[in-house]
Amino acid sequence: MQTQLEEPRKVVFLSAHGDRAFETGQRNLLARLMANEPFYQLQTLDAGVSPNTQLQQFRDAVASQPYAIILDPLNAELLETEVKAALARGVWVIGLGETSVSLGCTSALVADQKKVGQLAGELVINALTAKASAAGQTEVSGRVIEIRGDDENGVCQQRHEGFEAALKAVPGIILVHDAPGLWSIAGGRERTQDALRLQQSFDIVYAHNDLMALGAASALQDRREDVMIIGTDAFRGREGGLTLVGDGEIDATVYQSLLVDFAWVILKKRAETAEFKPQPRYEMPMRSILPKDVDDIRWNGWPKYPEF
Repeated sequence: MQTQLEEPRKVVFLSAHGDRAFETGQRNLLARLMANEPFYQLQTLDAGVSPNTQLQQFRDAVASQPYAIILDPLNAELLETEVKAALARGVWVIGLGETSVSLGCTSALVADQKKVGQLAGELVINALTAKASAAGQTEVSGRVIEIRGDDENGVCQQRHEGFEAALKAVPGIILVHDAPGLWSIAGGRERTQDALRLQQSFDIVYAHNDLMALGAASALQDRREDVMIIGTDAFRGREGGLTLVGDGEIDATVYQSLLVDFAWVILKKRAETAEFKPQPRYEMPMRSILPKDVDDIRWNGWPKYPEF
């Protein structure tokens, strides 16, 4: 057991994408989890979408002799040699996202982005099936718009592929508009305004994060009651999907883990059990959230972490 005389264990979190909502959520959550841990010291650095900046940050982090590095890699090829060197020095490297798997990290925590899109597609199909049934129609149909973030790391393309594959199960559901909203409320609002001008009518908006979904809601104004809005991420907080669904600002969201919480669980397990070795890869659970699910999640929490 650590005593007050020992140096705190330093944990360095190397974030990647600046002020995007997901990365901000990761940094805030990890800081909150470690806030009351006197035997740990957290340092957070962000690469601002620059692989070379991240490379130097990683080198500096290793030189500081940390207990562990939590890494959201921008360019796996650029970091491969450095990660191997860190592991050889006994530094645990917990990778976040599919890109980190190829680095041979101590462990890689992954959320299947195609499954995120698939779950959103299933929400669309269920909603339009219920709408057709209520109208006494035998064929399910609908017009859908999709608002991506960007494709700097391929996440949006993976979500799109999962979403599109799910929709193909029902030929009457058509994706009529697909545009980038750059992860922001303003982007979601502007892309929805474009769709209103170009498409005239549609039934559902699927946005790749909850902020863009909130922007879509503001753009719809008096048409809001006629259009279902689906977001992604489901953070807690004023502009998080769980709160937005609970307050009726958006209609549904898809929860995916912020990953850093399980990284922290792994590091605490290491401190408690000297012989503990995590699995090389963990796939994190996810789920869709409708208004009926909000209270259950608030009382019972998110889906359980993977087994060690």
